[in-house]
Formats: sequence, C-alpha cells, structure tokens
Amino acid sequence: MTAVPGAGGVPGPFRDRAAALDFIVSCQQDPALGTAFLGEDPAGVEAELEGLGQPWLQTLRAVAVDGRLRAAVAVDWDEEPSMAWLHGPWGAPEAVRDHGVDLVMAAVAQVPRSVRRYELCGHVANAAMAGLADRLGFTATETSLAMVIDAGQAARWPLPEPSHAMTVRPAVPADRPGLARLHEPEFGEAYATVDQLLTRHRTVVAQGPHDRLLGYASGRIQDDGTAYVDFTAVDPSARRRGVGRHVVTALVRLLLAEGSPEQVHLTVRESRTAAQRLYLSLGLRQDAALRGYRGARPAPEAGPEHGAAAG
Repeated sequence: MTAVPGAGGVPGPFRDRAAALDFIVSCQQDPALGTAFLGEDPAGVEAELEGLGQPWLQTLRAVAVDGRLRAAVAVDWDEEPSMAWLHGPWGAPEAVRDHGVDLVMAAVAQVPRSVRRYELCGHVANAAMAGLADRLGFTATETSLAMVIDAGQAARWPLPEPSHAMTVRPAVPADRPGLARLHEPEFGEAYATVDQLLTRHRTVVAQGPHDRLLGYASGRIQDDGTAYVDFTAVDPSARRRGVGRHVVTALVRLLLAEGSPEQVHLTVRESRTAAQRLYLSLGLRQDAALRGYRGARPAPEAGPEHGAAAG
C-alpha cells in the first residue's frame, strides 16, 4: 500500500485502489455516511466512479491513520455548466468533522478556476455532510425524493391515449429555444445545460399547436446500467392535461430499448406534489430523501483553521 497522506491528518493522494474502493463502498452502504451520486451496490459504485468526468483515483484525497483510511473525498467537474461535484467526504461523522474542510480544500485545489459552482449531495440522514456544508458556506437545496421502479414493471406502462392536440417525439436541435424556455426556469443550468440535453441525454418533447413545446423529459442510462429520468418539466399552461405522463412514458421506453436496466430511477423535489402523484400512479416507490448543498468555490480561509475549530 502507498499511503501518501501525511502525519497529523494532512490530506493527500491515496493510490491503493482496492482499499479506497472498499472504504467508499462501506460508506455508501450507510445513508448517514454516503453521497447521493453513487448508489450502494458495490459493482454499481465502482461503475459510477469509473464514469466520472475525471479519473476518481487521481482526484481522491484522503487521510489515513496507520495505513488505514479514515476519511476521503473525490471530485469531478464539467466546465460547460461550470460545476463541480464533491463525492464524499466519506468517513465516520467524527472523521468528517475533523478532516472534512481540509479534504474539500485539497479536492478543490485540483479544479480549474473557471469552474464556479460546487455541490455536495447526500441522504438527509447524513448530518456530518450538512455540518460540513454549513462550514463551507454552502446553501441547502430543497429536499428531493428519490423514487424507483423495477424495469419490468415500467415496461408494462400503457402508452397514453393519442392526442390530436399533442405530438410526443424525440427532441431535435431545432427544439433548443423551446427546451430552454422549459428547462432553465425549472432547473437553471443544474448539472446539464440545454445543449447537453440534446447531445448527452435522451430527450423527448411534447409538441402542441403552432409547434409550441408543452413539456419534455430527459434522461440516460448511467454508468452502472441504471435508467435515470434526470429532468421533466411541463409548461404551466399545459399542466393537468397528461403531458407529463406522455413524455415520461415515452422517455422510459427509449431508455429501456437502449440498455437492459434492472430499475428506473428519478428524483422529484418535495414541493412538486403533482409530479409525485404522477410517479406514484405509475408505480414508483420512494427510495430515499436527499438534500444537496451548493455554493461558490470555497475560499482558502475555510481550510485548516476553520476545520479545526468545527465542533
């Protein structure tokens, strides 16, 4: 084993892939210790880590005591939405309390200065992450409900009745202005821009009279093989007309045809009660309650002294 983290709990690289992966998986299997981005199945965690935008073992920063990992964090980023995602910090609550800020600062030091926004996300039970986010000056997002359905059950969803007032089809580049009108007020840049909905995701739209887009749904097959509905939005003037059911059903059929996922996942904000009713009516069940924490690039002064003072 090569354990580079120095004495006194100083974060550093950690290159023992097997030991790091075992540590991360063990934390992911406890809602109070894991991050929302990676799941908990060992093979799925590994696949998601390997699919990050930057090599995860290269960005991993850790604290080890007597050769054993005590806390760790990884980071990946995308310069198009100018956002970085902090994975972890993993570790017992006291380890995150003692080393979390220093670990985050070591991770952030690797991210290009052009990346302006940062996000942590975990189960609402992850109190250590909430405390760390507060020390970093991050703002908590609204709670989101993670929902899931077995792929076989989703495959049996009946197609909604055709409507003369609406055509559901895959999105094309000419839809960009209409997608921006729906996506940006609801999600901002989030973790995918409108251009990325057209290039990196599968996106379907509902088109109404005069070619106006009434709604859309966008998702993809993730690196662990799971189908994920990332975004849905319906024009306020078209709500309660079945648009959401049409686009979600059409998108999930595309995703199921593209891969062989065992499950379909999505998250929905707690305040979006109408969307929750739709998903429950389709047979999805709540799997977890998640909360994100977002903020600007942490400043160096949020580092060792701040972390040491946290209680």
